[in-house]
Amino acid sequence: MKTIERLSDSQRRHSLAAVILHMMGVGLTLGLAFPLTSLTLQGWGASEWVIGVAGAMSPLAVLLLMPVLPRLASRLGAIRAMLIGCALAASALLAMYWLPSVPAWIAARFVLGAGLALPWLVGDVWINTVAEERSRGKVIAAYAASFFAGFAAGPLLLDWIGIGGLAPHLAGVAALALAVLPLAWVRHLAPAIELDAASGLFAAVKAVPVAATGAFLSGFTEGVAFTLAPVWGLEIGYSPALALRLLSVFIVGGIVLQVLSGAVADKWDRQRLLVVAGAGLTLICIWLYLAPGVADFTLSFAAGGLVLALYSLSLTLLGQSFRPSQLAMASAAFLILYQLGSMAGPVLAGLLMEELGASGYLLALGLAGALMAAVAAVNKPRLQQAA
Repeated sequence: MKTIERLSDSQRRHSLAAVILHMMGVGLTLGLAFPLTSLTLQGWGASEWVIGVAGAMSPLAVLLLMPVLPRLASRLGAIRAMLIGCALAASALLAMYWLPSVPAWIAARFVLGAGLALPWLVGDVWINTVAEERSRGKVIAAYAASFFAGFAAGPLLLDWIGIGGLAPHLAGVAALALAVLPLAWVRHLAPAIELDAASGLFAAVKAVPVAATGAFLSGFTEGVAFTLAPVWGLEIGYSPALALRLLSVFIVGGIVLQVLSGAVADKWDRQRLLVVAGAGLTLICIWLYLAPGVADFTLSFAAGGLVLALYSLSLTLLGQSFRPSQLAMASAAFLILYQLGSMAGPVLAGLLMEELGASGYLLALGLAGALMAAVAAVNKPRLQQAA
């Protein structure tokens, strides 16, 4: 394993390409597992709250295990940690086929989340450690776009192969196998997962509050949109097919516009970009409230780009603010906050929609954007510390 400073430009590109492709496979697995679980449990007659509990198992596993995963990843090394995590997730997918019962599937979803937490954490550390500061924005934008492209493809793949039998489980295992292949290509180019004994888990919250806020609000806004965008579409009068298409447009906008946000992030101050992204999201929500039906799909496309930019820009800030030895702990805190946001967002937005109707969805997203803009505007930018 070479030190990052001694990588040639070609080796650096290979290392970055491998982890970007790896995370597409992880995203595809998650994107397939979520609807597979919901639709299968619904077919078995499980109640909505039981389906909700099953869906919450993966985020719960991340929240419970993430405090200890940096140390585990440091001991195992990047490649071994990612392989073990993928193997654990694959075993959970196969167990779901062999044990067709609601309790077994709930337990398997916890194991799946625990397994994929390892490559997710290591991937975030890897991309920030290997990326050079001059191109960090573009690299992390490509990383985020790759993950969400895989996530978006999951439901499409499931729609094609169906939810019955062994096929969807094997598809998830195949996605993880494809995710592992690039790692074999660059096993000698993986970064070391270092731990600074002086850095605590939540040092990132105190040291870089803008990145910490961005982590929580990116999870919050993604959770709101992924869960409730179709419901909002139905509330404003769209057919079920068009309401689902609104979510598809939102996700596609997020993936496509990452290229633009990443390029700008390498030319302009990233914290100011978070101000722009947050304020832009708020303005879009105001427009959609005042003029529903006018450019809904165009604005949903733009909103997707801004929401996903909250994640990539915040992760970029994290990378430029911490030394490699601090990144594992900082990234773990980042992912914990992201999961907390992804769990809180749909609950709060759902309550607002019960009280206010369709405007509750826009209010939740708009307030999140305004909070992001305010925090990024009032906090003094942190001096770069990354190697």
